[in-house]
Amino acid sequence: MAVAVQQVCSSCGNPLLPDGEFCLFCGDVLSRPAHPEAKFGHPSNLTERTLETKASLEYAGFWLRVWAGSIDVALEVLVALVVTAIFDVVMRLITPRYGLSPITARYFSGIVFIFVLSVGAWLYCAFSEGSRWHATLGKRIVGLQVLTSSGGQLSFGQATVRHFMKFLSLFTATVGFMMAGWTRRCQALHDMPSDCIVVKVAEPSLSLFSKHS
Repeated sequence: MAVAVQQVCSSCGNPLLPDGEFCLFCGDVLSRPAHPEAKFGHPSNLTERTLETKASLEYAGFWLRVWAGSIDVALEVLVALVVTAIFDVVMRLITPRYGLSPITARYFSGIVFIFVLSVGAWLYCAFSEGSRWHATLGKRIVGLQVLTSSGGQLSFGQATVRHFMKFLSLFTATVGFMMAGWTRRCQALHDMPSDCIVVKVAEPSLSLFSKHS
């Protein structure tokens, strides 16, 4: 006898992914299947470490994520400004030699700033969150990590998708970012496509407030 499968989320009413454990739209936990081994295999195949990891996850709240994001944005802008300043000095030196106007030099400097900020921010986030640290410098300072829903490490591709989906969170009048304050797993809109979670760590790997600093 066939068993009916839940087709919509009971919390938000949106359609579910065929093998989803969490709602893609609101992040709420879905009803568990009658036979969990159908998705994960026999319970004996789950290691104690995996079970302990999933049980010990503590989701990061909205304001902690705001602090971490503010630190990261400040670092990204600072690096972009330094690189642009160096480029601007070089342009001032070569402008007279090639007959370029100061306005043209400023134009190129602006392009360099935008390029370094956009590409640099992507590579910084993707490599940092896909590394063994699971976090950018801002998140490490605050004591956060970005993981998959099962508690594993993000791939470079997952971290890349998460980064570019931040623009969607931004273009929804920042509501996408604020969703971290009310979804079940404290997920923002840009966390959901890759099914990522942001969690607290017991001991921050890098802290400005460390007693030994």
